[in-house]
Amino acid sequence: MPVLVVDNLSPFTPDILDCLGRLGIPHVYKKFSEVSDSDLARCDRVILSGRRKNSKEINAVNSKMVRQCRDGDKPLLGICYGAEIIALTFGGSIRKMPAHVHGTTEVSVSGQNPLTGGKKSIFVYESHGFCVARLPANFRSLASSKYCKHEIFARGKIYGTQFHPEKSGSDGLALLQNFAAKT
Repeated sequence: MPVLVVDNLSPFTPDILDCLGRLGIPHVYKKFSEVSDSDLARCDRVILSGRRKNSKEINAVNSKMVRQCRDGDKPLLGICYGAEIIALTFGGSIRKMPAHVHGTTEVSVSGQNPLTGGKKSIFVYESHGFCVARLPANFRSLASSKYCKHEIFARGKIYGTQFHPEKSGSDGLALLQNFAAKT
């Protein structure tokens, strides 16, 4: 079954689609406003993209999908904003960063997880002005950087990455491959 890629109007969504295509991972693309319950049912995993600007409509639609994935035990990967909405949906918090983070940085992996394949650090692309400040109950932090304490976090089959794996070269491709194959 394919991966559902939810486009929250991010300029990087085409990069997600390109990465999945290069990896040979079947996927279905839908704008956030077009996702139906049948789309969720016919896909075995979901990726939530980042976004350009805050929108109550995007937040409401994504929070609903996050809860549906949890309730259906469906693997979910939230990227940047996607990670932030996962945290907010389950009671975590985000904070505005002192300055917009933009560019490649090293992320230290602190916990064993299926996304990073045993690596102790990965190099990733960051582009965000907010970050997850407090994780929801029962979530665990799996990686951090000099910018964000929770670069990767998880609970069960729900994962968040504050960074953009779709823009992170070979480490990002490996993470997306691992999400599609091992979660």
